[in-house]
Amino acid sequence: MSIDDVKHIMSQYGRYDLIQTDYQRFKADKTEARNHKADSTVEYLHVLEKY
Repeated sequence: MSIDDVKHIMSQYGRYDLIQTDYQRFKADKTEARNHKADSTVEYLHVLEKY
């Protein structure tokens, strides 16, 4: 489900806001042995204030 889909649906029920936060990934293994190469991950917090 895309962010735009979530926004469209939730906006029907009240005031919608999106808070986006970037976090550095936790490394529990050696960098060269990692299957994923991303150094960060993104958290999306969907906020709805109902009418």
